[in-house]
Amino acid sequence: MDEIGQKLRNARIKKGYTIDDLQQITKIQKRYLIAIEEGQFDHLPGDFYVRAFIKQYSDAVGIASDDLLEEYKAEIPNSQPTQEVAPEETKTRSIKEESNSFFSNLGNFIPQIIVGIVIIVIIAVIAFGMVHRNQNASSVTIPKDNTTQTTKKTTKTTKKTTAKKTAKKAAAKKDTNAVSVKESDTQGTYTVKNVPTDGLKVDVTGKDGQAWIQFNEGTNTTWQQALSANEKKETTVPADTATFTIQTGNINNTEITIDGKALDLGTSDSSSIVRTLTFNIEK
Repeated sequence: MDEIGQKLRNARIKKGYTIDDLQQITKIQKRYLIAIEEGQFDHLPGDFYVRAFIKQYSDAVGIASDDLLEEYKAEIPNSQPTQEVAPEETKTRSIKEESNSFFSNLGNFIPQIIVGIVIIVIIAVIAFGMVHRNQNASSVTIPKDNTTQTTKKTTKTTKKTTAKKTAKKAAAKKDTNAVSVKESDTQGTYTVKNVPTDGLKVDVTGKDGQAWIQFNEGTNTTWQQALSANEKKETTVPADTATFTIQTGNINNTEITIDGKALDLGTSDSSSIVRTLTFNIEK
């Protein structure tokens, strides 16, 4: 170990500093401090920094740097710096400071920037308004010839009125030809009119529960079945049939639809839920 390096190291230890402590104090990298203590001056960035780093080191550990440099001037290189090489930490700090300074200066101009943007927006709005007003002033409104439109509207109105009348007549004719089922004065007896030539469609459904059904056309039994809840049985009664009957074992669970129209069968108490419904077909 070099004599000057040993002297500096002893002073550092006496101060109670570690190499890391000294690095924080002097801002000199740890590897350069160790090189100084080992007398390996050729490991430093250049001859100029040998004297500069030794001076910082000695001042930090309480040794008079001028006396130390004078005492060991024969051992310490004394050449002028050919190129300054700043410590890496110093460079990093300088870059950070320049960056912070840039953003700080930029923040000072924010009010002026905002005012400039507002002025530009106002000018753009005024220019747009003037252009739009000039376009409206230069446009010429040409009156339209409404004669053809009036004629078209009248024709359309006439067609709509004619169509409505035709639809009403067709609906009236349809109602006249529609199947009608009307209950007579005798309960459970119905008169059926306007039966289609292809037969009368009759649907019997078990509404809320099971219902036993017997279907008769004239004196003949067409079918009989116990219908469960929501089970439906479809039958087409021939147009030449004079009468048909539906006997239900539970009128409350029976639903009858003739030509798509549901009959109102009402409800009965438990003692009279069995009922026979008779339908007379008028020609």
